[in-house]
Amino acid sequence: MENLNLGMFKSYDIRTKHQNLTPETIDRLTESVARYYRDDVKVDSLVIARDARLYCPEVMESLIAKVTEMGMTAIINPLQISTCHFYYMCMMNPSAGGVMITASHNPGEYVGMKFVSQKAAPIATGYGPNGGIAKIKEYYILNSREPRGKRGRIEIQNRQEEYIDYSLRLAGIAPLSLKGLRVFGEFLSGAAGMDFMLAFQKAGAAVTPSHLIPNGFFPSGDPNPIIEASIAPAREMMKSGSYDIGFCFDGDGDRMDLMFPDGQQIIPGLNMSLIIPSIQKIFKDYRKDLKCYVDVKAIPLALIEIAKTGIDQHIIRNGHSFIKAKLNEHIDEGFMVCEEESAHYYMNFPFDVEDLSKGFAATENTLFFALVSAKAVKENPEGYSRIKELQKYIRRYREWPLNFDRAEKMECIMQDVEDEMRRRGAVIIKDMDDGSDLDATCMRFNLPVHFTKDTAFPQRWVQVSQRISRSEDAMCRWEVVASDQELCEEYNNIVKKIADSYVEKGYAHY
Repeated sequence: MENLNLGMFKSYDIRTKHQNLTPETIDRLTESVARYYRDDVKVDSLVIARDARLYCPEVMESLIAKVTEMGMTAIINPLQISTCHFYYMCMMNPSAGGVMITASHNPGEYVGMKFVSQKAAPIATGYGPNGGIAKIKEYYILNSREPRGKRGRIEIQNRQEEYIDYSLRLAGIAPLSLKGLRVFGEFLSGAAGMDFMLAFQKAGAAVTPSHLIPNGFFPSGDPNPIIEASIAPAREMMKSGSYDIGFCFDGDGDRMDLMFPDGQQIIPGLNMSLIIPSIQKIFKDYRKDLKCYVDVKAIPLALIEIAKTGIDQHIIRNGHSFIKAKLNEHIDEGFMVCEEESAHYYMNFPFDVEDLSKGFAATENTLFFALVSAKAVKENPEGYSRIKELQKYIRRYREWPLNFDRAEKMECIMQDVEDEMRRRGAVIIKDMDDGSDLDATCMRFNLPVHFTKDTAFPQRWVQVSQRISRSEDAMCRWEVVASDQELCEEYNNIVKKIADSYVEKGYAHY
Protein backbone atom coordinates (compact mmCIF):
# COMPACT_ATOMS: atom_id res chain seq x y z
CA MET A 1 0.00 0.00 0.00
CA GLU A 2 2.84 2.39 0.83
CA ASN A 3 4.05 2.31 -2.79
CA LEU A 4 0.71 3.51 -4.18
CA ASN A 5 1.40 7.21 -3.47
CA LEU A 6 -1.99 7.71 -1.78
CA GLY A 7 -0.86 11.17 -0.68
CA MET A 8 -1.63 12.45 -4.18
CA PHE A 9 -5.36 12.38 -3.39
CA LYS A 10 -5.97 15.88 -1.98
CA SER A 11 -9.15 17.53 -0.76
CA TYR A 12 -9.88 19.33 -4.03
CA ASP A 13 -7.78 17.57 -6.68
CA ILE A 14 -5.01 15.07 -7.34
CA ARG A 15 -1.49 16.46 -7.20
CA THR A 16 1.94 14.84 -6.90
CA LYS A 17 5.53 14.98 -8.08
CA HIS A 18 5.89 13.05 -11.31
CA GLN A 19 8.80 11.08 -9.83
CA ASN A 20 6.27 9.52 -7.44
CA LEU A 21 4.34 8.03 -10.36
CA THR A 22 5.32 5.01 -12.42
CA PRO A 23 3.82 3.84 -15.73
CA GLU A 24 1.94 1.26 -13.66
CA THR A 25 0.46 3.78 -11.19
CA ILE A 26 -0.48 6.15 -14.02
CA ASP A 27 -2.30 3.25 -15.70
CA ARG A 28 -3.97 2.37 -12.40
CA LEU A 29 -5.01 5.97 -11.76
CA THR A 30 -6.46 6.66 -15.21
CA GLU A 31 -8.36 3.34 -15.08
CA SER A 32 -9.90 4.46 -11.78
CA VAL A 33 -10.81 7.91 -13.11
CA ALA A 34 -12.43 6.51 -16.25
CA ARG A 35 -14.40 3.96 -14.23
CA TYR A 36 -15.61 6.67 -11.85
CA TYR A 37 -16.97 8.80 -14.68
CA ARG A 38 -18.65 5.85 -16.38
CA ASP A 39 -20.14 4.11 -13.34
CA ASP A 40 -20.68 6.91 -10.79
CA VAL A 41 -20.95 10.20 -12.66
CA LYS A 42 -22.74 8.22 -15.39
CA VAL A 43 -21.64 10.21 -18.41
CA ASP A 44 -20.98 8.87 -21.88
CA SER A 45 -18.41 11.56 -22.74
CA LEU A 46 -15.51 13.23 -20.95
CA VAL A 47 -13.77 16.53 -21.73
CA ILE A 48 -10.02 16.00 -21.26
CA ALA A 49 -7.48 18.84 -21.41
CA ARG A 50 -3.98 19.68 -20.20
CA ASP A 51 -1.75 22.63 -19.49
CA ALA A 52 1.90 23.12 -20.52
CA ARG A 53 3.50 20.83 -17.93
CA LEU A 54 6.06 18.37 -19.25
CA TYR A 55 4.39 15.30 -17.79
CA CYS A 56 0.78 16.09 -18.75
CA PRO A 57 0.83 14.46 -22.21
CA GLU A 58 1.76 11.07 -20.75
CA VAL A 59 -1.18 11.18 -18.33
CA MET A 60 -3.53 12.56 -20.98
CA GLU A 61 -2.70 9.79 -23.46
CA SER A 62 -3.35 7.17 -20.80
CA LEU A 63 -6.68 8.71 -19.75
CA ILE A 64 -7.91 9.02 -23.35
CA ALA A 65 -7.10 5.35 -23.90
CA LYS A 66 -9.00 4.25 -20.78
CA VAL A 67 -12.03 6.44 -21.50
CA THR A 68 -12.43 5.16 -25.06
CA GLU A 69 -11.76 1.55 -24.00
CA MET A 70 -14.70 1.87 -21.60
CA GLY A 71 -16.97 3.00 -24.42
CA MET A 72 -17.06 6.72 -23.70
CA THR A 73 -16.28 9.61 -26.04
CA ALA A 74 -13.11 11.55 -25.22
CA ILE A 75 -13.63 15.24 -26.12
CA ILE A 76 -10.18 16.76 -26.32
CA ASN A 77 -8.06 19.67 -27.39
CA PRO A 78 -4.61 18.09 -27.83
CA LEU A 79 -2.82 21.41 -27.30
CA GLN A 80 -2.09 23.01 -23.94
CA ILE A 81 -4.89 25.29 -22.70
CA SER A 82 -5.68 27.09 -19.47
CA THR A 83 -7.90 25.56 -16.80
CA CYS A 84 -10.43 28.37 -17.36
CA HIS A 85 -10.53 27.56 -21.08
CA PHE A 86 -11.14 23.93 -20.07
CA TYR A 87 -14.05 24.98 -17.84
CA TYR A 88 -15.58 26.79 -20.82
CA MET A 89 -15.25 23.60 -22.89
CA CYS A 90 -17.14 21.77 -20.14
CA MET A 91 -19.87 24.44 -20.12
CA MET A 92 -20.30 23.96 -23.86
CA ASN A 93 -20.55 20.17 -23.36
CA PRO A 94 -22.94 20.26 -20.39
CA SER A 95 -23.83 16.56 -20.38
CA ALA A 96 -20.14 15.54 -20.21
CA GLY A 97 -17.78 15.24 -17.28
CA GLY A 98 -14.36 16.85 -17.37
CA VAL A 99 -10.75 16.21 -16.29
CA MET A 100 -8.07 18.91 -16.45
CA ILE A 101 -4.54 17.53 -16.22
CA THR A 102 -2.54 20.15 -14.34
CA ALA A 103 -0.79 20.90 -11.09
CA SER A 104 -1.81 24.56 -11.11
CA HIS A 105 0.87 26.80 -9.57
CA ASN A 106 3.18 24.01 -8.34
CA PRO A 107 6.74 23.61 -9.68
CA GLY A 108 7.31 21.88 -12.98
CA GLU A 109 7.97 18.41 -11.60
CA TYR A 110 4.37 18.18 -10.35
CA VAL A 111 1.41 16.76 -12.25
CA GLY A 112 -2.21 16.22 -11.24
CA MET A 113 -5.89 16.40 -12.14
CA LYS A 114 -8.91 18.61 -11.47
CA PHE A 115 -12.39 17.13 -11.87
CA VAL A 116 -15.89 18.33 -12.78
CA SER A 117 -19.18 16.58 -13.44
CA GLN A 118 -22.04 17.65 -15.71
CA LYS A 119 -22.48 21.40 -16.25
CA ALA A 120 -18.95 21.97 -14.92
CA ALA A 121 -20.02 21.22 -11.33
CA PRO A 122 -16.96 20.65 -9.09
CA ILE A 123 -15.88 17.25 -7.85
CA ALA A 124 -13.76 17.05 -4.70
CA THR A 125 -13.09 14.64 -1.84
CA GLY A 126 -16.50 13.94 -0.36
CA TYR A 127 -18.22 16.15 -2.90
CA GLY A 128 -19.66 14.83 -6.16
CA PRO A 129 -21.34 11.54 -7.11
CA ASN A 130 -20.68 8.76 -4.58
CA GLY A 131 -17.95 10.64 -2.71
CA GLY A 132 -16.08 12.30 -5.56
CA ILE A 133 -12.30 11.95 -5.32
CA ALA A 134 -12.72 9.56 -2.38
CA LYS A 135 -14.46 7.11 -4.75
CA ILE A 136 -11.67 7.46 -7.33
CA LYS A 137 -9.19 6.68 -4.54
CA GLU A 138 -11.24 3.61 -3.57
CA TYR A 139 -11.14 2.32 -7.15
CA TYR A 140 -7.41 3.06 -7.28
CA ILE A 141 -6.76 0.97 -4.18
CA LEU A 142 -8.97 -1.91 -5.37
CA ASN A 143 -7.30 -1.88 -8.81
CA SER A 144 -10.03 -3.93 -10.45
CA ARG A 145 -9.97 -4.09 -14.25
CA GLU A 146 -13.33 -3.25 -15.72
CA PRO A 147 -14.80 -5.22 -18.64
CA ARG A 148 -14.61 -3.50 -22.01
CA GLY A 149 -17.48 -3.27 -24.47
CA LYS A 150 -17.87 -1.28 -27.63
CA ARG A 151 -14.98 1.13 -28.04
CA GLY A 152 -15.69 4.84 -27.75
CA ARG A 153 -14.33 7.55 -29.98
CA ILE A 154 -12.15 10.66 -29.83
CA GLU A 155 -13.65 14.02 -30.75
CA ILE A 156 -11.39 17.02 -31.27
CA GLN A 157 -12.81 20.39 -30.24
CA ASN A 158 -11.15 23.78 -30.54
CA ARG A 159 -13.26 26.29 -28.62
CA GLN A 160 -10.68 29.07 -28.42
CA GLU A 161 -12.47 31.61 -30.61
CA GLU A 162 -15.77 30.91 -28.85
CA TYR A 163 -14.14 31.23 -25.42
CA ILE A 164 -12.59 34.56 -26.30
CA ASP A 165 -15.82 35.93 -27.80
CA TYR A 166 -17.84 34.69 -24.82
CA SER A 167 -15.49 36.43 -22.37
CA LEU A 168 -15.50 39.69 -24.36
CA ARG A 169 -19.28 39.76 -24.69
CA LEU A 170 -19.84 38.96 -21.02
CA ALA A 171 -17.39 41.71 -20.04
CA GLY A 172 -19.26 44.16 -22.28
CA ILE A 173 -16.18 44.91 -24.37
CA ALA A 174 -16.69 45.71 -28.04
CA PRO A 175 -13.90 45.38 -30.64
CA LEU A 176 -11.25 48.10 -30.19
CA SER A 177 -13.03 49.52 -27.12
CA LEU A 178 -9.82 49.20 -25.07
CA LYS A 179 -7.79 51.10 -27.66
CA GLY A 180 -5.21 53.30 -26.00
CA LEU A 181 -4.88 51.06 -22.93
CA ARG A 182 -1.32 49.86 -22.31
CA VAL A 183 -1.23 46.39 -20.75
CA PHE A 184 1.59 44.20 -19.46
CA GLY A 185 1.10 40.43 -19.16
CA GLU A 186 3.34 38.01 -17.23
CA PHE A 187 2.43 34.41 -18.11
CA LEU A 188 5.30 32.60 -16.34
CA SER A 189 5.60 30.20 -19.32
CA GLY A 190 2.16 28.79 -18.55
CA ALA A 191 -0.96 28.16 -20.63
CA ALA A 192 -2.91 31.43 -20.33
CA GLY A 193 -1.00 33.64 -22.75
CA MET A 194 -2.52 32.95 -26.16
CA ASP A 195 -6.16 33.46 -25.13
CA PHE A 196 -5.21 36.64 -23.29
CA MET A 197 -3.23 38.08 -26.20
CA LEU A 198 -5.91 37.33 -28.79
CA ALA A 199 -8.70 38.77 -26.63
CA PHE A 200 -6.85 41.96 -25.75
CA GLN A 201 -5.71 42.45 -29.34
CA LYS A 202 -9.33 42.16 -30.46
CA ALA A 203 -10.28 44.70 -27.79
CA GLY A 204 -7.65 47.09 -29.16
CA ALA A 205 -5.30 47.21 -26.17
CA ALA A 206 -1.54 47.43 -26.63
CA VAL A 207 -0.12 44.37 -24.85
CA THR A 208 3.48 43.61 -23.92
CA PRO A 209 3.88 39.95 -22.89
CA SER A 210 6.57 38.29 -20.79
CA HIS A 211 7.29 34.54 -20.82
CA LEU A 212 4.45 34.10 -23.29
CA ILE A 213 5.63 30.82 -24.83
CA PRO A 214 4.37 27.76 -22.86
CA ASN A 215 7.35 25.92 -21.41
CA GLY A 216 6.90 23.13 -18.88
CA PHE A 217 10.43 23.65 -17.58
CA PHE A 218 9.14 27.01 -16.20
CA PRO A 219 12.51 28.75 -16.71
CA SER A 220 11.34 31.95 -15.00
CA GLY A 221 10.63 30.13 -11.73
CA ASP A 222 7.70 28.37 -10.13
CA PRO A 223 4.54 29.38 -12.05
CA ASN A 224 2.95 31.09 -9.05
CA PRO A 225 2.17 34.83 -9.20
CA ILE A 226 2.44 35.28 -5.45
CA ILE A 227 6.03 33.99 -5.27
CA GLU A 228 8.20 37.08 -5.28
CA ALA A 229 11.18 35.43 -6.98
CA SER A 230 8.95 34.46 -9.92
CA ILE A 231 7.37 37.87 -10.48
CA ALA A 232 10.20 40.22 -9.40
CA PRO A 233 11.29 40.68 -13.06
CA ALA A 234 7.70 41.57 -13.96
CA ARG A 235 7.69 44.25 -11.27
CA GLU A 236 10.84 45.74 -12.75
CA MET A 237 9.37 45.66 -16.26
CA MET A 238 6.27 47.44 -15.00
CA LYS A 239 8.39 50.13 -13.36
CA SER A 240 10.58 50.64 -16.42
CA GLY A 241 7.75 50.59 -18.93
CA SER A 242 4.74 52.76 -19.49
CA TYR A 243 1.71 50.65 -18.64
CA ASP A 244 -1.74 51.30 -17.24
CA ILE A 245 -2.08 47.88 -15.62
CA GLY A 246 -0.25 44.56 -15.37
CA PHE A 247 -1.51 40.98 -15.11
CA CYS A 248 0.34 37.94 -13.74
CA PHE A 249 -0.97 34.39 -14.22
CA ASP A 250 -0.04 31.02 -12.77
CA GLY A 251 0.86 27.88 -14.71
CA ASP A 252 -2.67 26.81 -15.59
CA GLY A 253 -4.09 30.32 -15.79
CA ASP A 254 -6.71 30.21 -13.03
CA ARG A 255 -4.86 32.68 -10.79
CA MET A 256 -4.64 36.33 -11.81
CA ASP A 257 -2.62 38.84 -9.85
CA LEU A 258 -2.73 42.51 -10.87
CA MET A 259 -0.14 45.28 -10.69
CA PHE A 260 -0.20 49.05 -10.62
CA PRO A 261 2.19 50.82 -13.05
CA ASP A 262 4.84 51.00 -10.31
CA GLY A 263 4.84 47.19 -9.95
CA GLN A 264 2.90 47.17 -6.69
CA GLN A 265 0.35 44.36 -6.40
CA ILE A 266 -3.33 45.34 -6.47
CA ILE A 267 -5.11 43.68 -3.57
CA PRO A 268 -7.73 41.32 -5.09
CA GLY A 269 -10.49 42.49 -2.76
CA LEU A 270 -9.93 46.13 -3.69
CA ASN A 271 -9.91 45.22 -7.37
CA MET A 272 -13.18 43.35 -6.81
CA SER A 273 -14.76 46.53 -5.44
CA LEU A 274 -13.99 48.29 -8.74
CA ILE A 275 -15.22 45.55 -11.08
CA ILE A 276 -18.47 44.90 -9.20
CA PRO A 277 -20.37 47.49 -11.32
CA SER A 278 -19.61 45.38 -14.42
CA ILE A 279 -20.81 42.27 -12.61
CA GLN A 280 -23.97 44.01 -11.42
CA LYS A 281 -24.69 45.00 -15.00
CA ILE A 282 -24.54 41.36 -16.13
CA PHE A 283 -27.14 40.28 -13.57
CA LYS A 284 -29.30 43.45 -13.50
CA ASP A 285 -32.30 41.77 -15.13
CA TYR A 286 -31.80 38.54 -13.21
CA ARG A 287 -31.20 39.71 -9.66
CA LYS A 288 -30.46 43.12 -8.13
CA ASP A 289 -29.54 42.20 -4.53
CA LEU A 290 -26.26 40.45 -5.30
CA LYS A 291 -24.02 39.00 -2.62
CA CYS A 292 -20.28 38.33 -2.67
CA TYR A 293 -18.25 35.65 -0.93
CA VAL A 294 -14.84 36.78 0.34
CA ASP A 295 -11.76 34.89 1.37
CA VAL A 296 -11.09 34.38 5.08
CA LYS A 297 -7.92 36.44 4.46
CA ALA A 298 -9.77 39.31 2.75
CA ILE A 299 -8.35 42.71 3.69
CA PRO A 300 -10.72 44.64 6.00
CA LEU A 301 -10.39 47.86 3.99
CA ALA A 302 -11.40 45.94 0.88
CA LEU A 303 -14.47 44.57 2.66
CA ILE A 304 -15.68 48.10 3.34
CA GLU A 305 -15.03 49.11 -0.28
CA ILE A 306 -17.06 46.12 -1.48
CA ALA A 307 -19.83 47.04 0.96
CA LYS A 308 -19.94 50.56 -0.49
CA THR A 309 -21.02 49.11 -3.85
CA GLY A 310 -24.22 47.86 -2.24
CA ILE A 311 -23.15 44.20 -2.24
CA ASP A 312 -23.17 42.23 1.02
CA GLN A 313 -20.03 40.19 1.61
CA HIS A 314 -19.74 36.93 3.54
CA ILE A 315 -16.59 35.07 4.57
CA ILE A 316 -16.13 31.68 2.91
CA ARG A 317 -13.82 28.75 3.42
CA ASN A 318 -10.82 28.44 1.10
CA GLY A 319 -10.75 25.82 -1.64
CA HIS A 320 -11.83 26.19 -5.26
CA SER A 321 -14.26 23.24 -5.27
CA PHE A 322 -15.88 24.29 -2.00
CA ILE A 323 -16.34 27.88 -3.19
CA LYS A 324 -17.92 26.79 -6.46
CA ALA A 325 -20.23 24.42 -4.63
CA LYS A 326 -21.38 27.21 -2.30
CA LEU A 327 -21.93 29.62 -5.19
CA ASN A 328 -24.06 27.02 -6.89
CA GLU A 329 -25.88 26.08 -3.67
CA HIS A 330 -26.78 29.65 -2.73
CA ILE A 331 -27.41 31.24 -6.11
CA ASP A 332 -31.09 31.76 -5.26
CA GLU A 333 -29.99 33.89 -2.30
CA GLY A 334 -28.05 36.18 -4.63
CA PHE A 335 -24.51 34.81 -4.22
CA MET A 336 -22.95 35.38 -7.63
CA VAL A 337 -19.25 36.16 -7.19
CA CYS A 338 -16.25 35.46 -4.95
CA GLU A 339 -12.65 36.56 -4.54
CA GLU A 340 -9.71 34.90 -2.81
CA GLU A 341 -6.61 36.82 -1.75
CA SER A 342 -4.54 34.09 -3.43
CA ALA A 343 -5.56 35.80 -6.71
CA HIS A 344 -8.52 33.55 -7.56
CA TYR A 345 -11.83 34.98 -8.80
CA TYR A 346 -15.07 32.99 -9.14
CA MET A 347 -18.56 33.66 -10.51
CA ASN A 348 -21.81 32.01 -11.52
CA PHE A 349 -21.14 32.22 -15.26
CA PRO A 350 -24.19 32.07 -17.58
CA PHE A 351 -24.27 29.32 -20.16
CA ASP A 352 -25.73 31.89 -22.57
CA VAL A 353 -24.65 35.54 -22.34
CA GLU A 354 -27.88 36.66 -24.00
CA ASP A 355 -30.26 34.44 -22.02
CA LEU A 356 -29.49 34.00 -18.32
CA SER A 357 -32.57 31.82 -17.86
CA LYS A 358 -30.57 28.94 -19.35
CA GLY A 359 -28.67 28.66 -16.09
CA PHE A 360 -25.18 29.10 -14.67
CA ALA A 361 -21.96 27.26 -13.97
CA ALA A 362 -20.14 28.24 -10.79
CA THR A 363 -16.58 28.29 -12.05
CA GLU A 364 -13.52 30.40 -12.98
CA ASN A 365 -12.64 32.52 -16.01
CA THR A 366 -9.61 34.73 -15.47
CA LEU A 367 -9.85 36.02 -19.04
CA PHE A 368 -13.23 37.55 -18.21
CA PHE A 369 -11.93 39.01 -14.94
CA ALA A 370 -8.85 40.42 -16.70
CA LEU A 371 -11.06 42.06 -19.31
CA VAL A 372 -13.45 43.66 -16.79
CA SER A 373 -10.45 44.84 -14.75
CA ALA A 374 -8.89 46.45 -17.81
CA LYS A 375 -12.25 48.01 -18.66
CA ALA A 376 -12.47 49.47 -15.14
CA VAL A 377 -8.95 50.92 -15.47
CA LYS A 378 -9.90 52.63 -18.72
CA GLU A 379 -13.32 53.86 -17.57
CA ASN A 380 -12.55 54.59 -13.93
CA PRO A 381 -8.85 55.48 -13.59
CA GLU A 382 -9.60 57.62 -10.55
CA GLY A 383 -10.95 54.48 -8.82
CA TYR A 384 -7.59 52.77 -9.20
CA SER A 385 -5.81 55.90 -8.01
CA ARG A 386 -8.03 55.87 -4.93
CA ILE A 387 -7.41 52.20 -4.04
CA LYS A 388 -3.69 52.75 -4.56
CA GLU A 389 -3.88 55.44 -1.89
CA LEU A 390 -5.87 53.11 0.36
CA GLN A 391 -3.18 50.45 0.04
CA LYS A 392 -0.73 52.87 1.64
CA TYR A 393 -2.61 52.27 4.88
CA ILE A 394 -2.19 48.50 4.69
CA ARG A 395 0.82 46.49 5.78
CA ARG A 396 0.88 42.78 5.07
CA TYR A 397 2.91 39.62 5.39
CA ARG A 398 1.47 37.59 2.55
CA GLU A 399 0.53 34.03 3.38
CA TRP A 400 3.59 32.08 4.45
CA PRO A 401 3.89 28.30 5.01
CA LEU A 402 5.18 25.87 7.61
CA ASN A 403 5.75 22.25 6.50
CA PHE A 404 5.05 19.51 9.03
CA ASP A 405 7.02 16.30 9.46
CA ARG A 406 4.39 15.19 11.96
CA ALA A 407 1.01 16.00 10.43
CA GLU A 408 -0.88 15.42 13.67
CA LYS A 409 0.76 18.55 15.07
CA MET A 410 -0.95 20.87 12.55
CA GLU A 411 -4.17 21.10 14.56
CA CYS A 412 -2.09 21.67 17.70
CA ILE A 413 -0.28 24.71 16.34
CA MET A 414 -3.51 26.14 14.97
CA GLN A 415 -5.00 25.89 18.46
CA ASP A 416 -1.90 27.40 20.07
CA VAL A 417 -2.04 30.44 17.78
CA GLU A 418 -5.78 30.84 18.33
CA ASP A 419 -5.39 30.62 22.10
CA GLU A 420 -2.65 33.25 22.08
CA MET A 421 -4.70 35.62 19.94
CA ARG A 422 -7.78 35.11 22.11
CA ARG A 423 -5.68 35.86 25.20
CA ARG A 424 -4.72 39.15 23.56
CA GLY A 425 -8.35 40.07 22.95
CA ALA A 426 -9.02 38.96 19.38
CA VAL A 427 -12.45 38.48 17.87
CA ILE A 428 -12.33 34.87 16.64
CA ILE A 429 -14.19 33.84 13.45
CA LYS A 430 -14.30 30.10 12.67
CA ASP A 431 -17.65 29.62 10.89
CA MET A 432 -19.38 30.92 7.79
CA ASP A 433 -22.66 32.81 8.13
CA ASP A 434 -24.59 29.66 7.20
CA GLY A 435 -22.92 27.75 10.04
CA SER A 436 -20.41 25.87 7.87
CA ASP A 437 -16.93 25.35 9.28
CA LEU A 438 -14.40 27.78 7.75
CA ASP A 439 -11.64 25.16 8.06
CA ALA A 440 -9.58 28.22 9.00
CA THR A 441 -9.48 30.92 11.66
CA CYS A 442 -9.75 34.67 11.21
CA MET A 443 -8.60 36.65 14.26
CA ARG A 444 -9.33 40.38 14.35
CA PHE A 445 -8.26 43.14 16.68
CA ASN A 446 -10.24 46.40 16.87
CA LEU A 447 -12.38 45.22 13.93
CA PRO A 448 -15.99 43.94 13.70
CA VAL A 449 -17.16 40.55 12.46
CA HIS A 450 -19.27 42.13 9.68
CA PHE A 451 -18.60 45.21 7.57
CA THR A 452 -21.17 47.54 6.04
CA LYS A 453 -20.88 50.73 4.02
CA ASP A 454 -21.35 52.63 7.30
CA THR A 455 -18.61 50.83 9.24
CA ALA A 456 -16.31 53.38 10.85
CA PHE A 457 -12.77 52.23 10.23
CA PRO A 458 -10.39 52.43 13.23
CA GLN A 459 -6.99 54.05 13.05
CA ARG A 460 -5.12 50.95 14.24
CA TRP A 461 -6.15 47.36 13.58
CA VAL A 462 -4.78 43.87 12.96
CA GLN A 463 -6.09 40.71 11.28
CA VAL A 464 -4.39 37.31 11.53
CA SER A 465 -5.60 34.41 9.37
CA GLN A 466 -4.52 30.78 9.52
CA ARG A 467 -5.45 27.56 7.75
CA ILE A 468 -4.26 24.07 6.93
CA SER A 469 -3.52 23.90 3.22
CA ARG A 470 -5.65 21.22 1.56
CA SER A 471 -3.72 21.28 -1.72
CA GLU A 472 -0.23 20.75 -0.26
CA ASP A 473 1.24 17.95 1.84
CA ALA A 474 1.13 18.65 5.62
CA MET A 475 1.30 22.43 5.49
CA CYS A 476 -0.14 25.27 7.58
CA ARG A 477 -0.31 28.86 6.35
CA TRP A 478 -0.59 32.26 8.05
CA GLU A 479 -1.20 35.79 6.85
CA VAL A 480 -1.02 38.98 8.90
CA VAL A 481 -2.39 42.32 7.76
CA ALA A 482 -2.44 45.53 9.81
CA SER A 483 -2.80 49.29 9.73
CA ASP A 484 0.94 49.91 10.22
CA GLN A 485 4.25 48.09 9.93
CA GLU A 486 4.87 47.98 13.68
CA LEU A 487 1.65 46.10 14.39
CA CYS A 488 2.13 43.86 11.37
CA GLU A 489 5.61 42.82 12.50
CA GLU A 490 4.50 42.40 16.11
CA TYR A 491 1.71 39.96 15.33
CA ASN A 492 3.60 38.13 12.62
CA ASN A 493 6.41 37.62 15.13
CA ILE A 494 3.91 36.23 17.65
CA VAL A 495 2.90 33.56 15.13
CA LYS A 496 6.49 33.03 14.02
CA LYS A 497 7.62 32.45 17.63
CA ILE A 498 5.02 29.70 18.06
CA ALA A 499 6.00 28.20 14.69
CA ASP A 500 9.69 28.32 15.66
CA SER A 501 8.92 26.27 18.77
CA TYR A 502 7.45 23.50 16.61
CA VAL A 503 10.51 23.57 14.35
CA GLU A 504 12.84 23.38 17.37
CA LYS A 505 10.98 20.29 18.61
CA GLY A 506 11.42 18.60 15.23
CA TYR A 507 7.72 18.63 14.36
CA ALA A 508 8.01 20.95 11.34
CA HIS A 509 10.38 22.83 9.06
CA TYR A 510 10.34 26.00 6.98
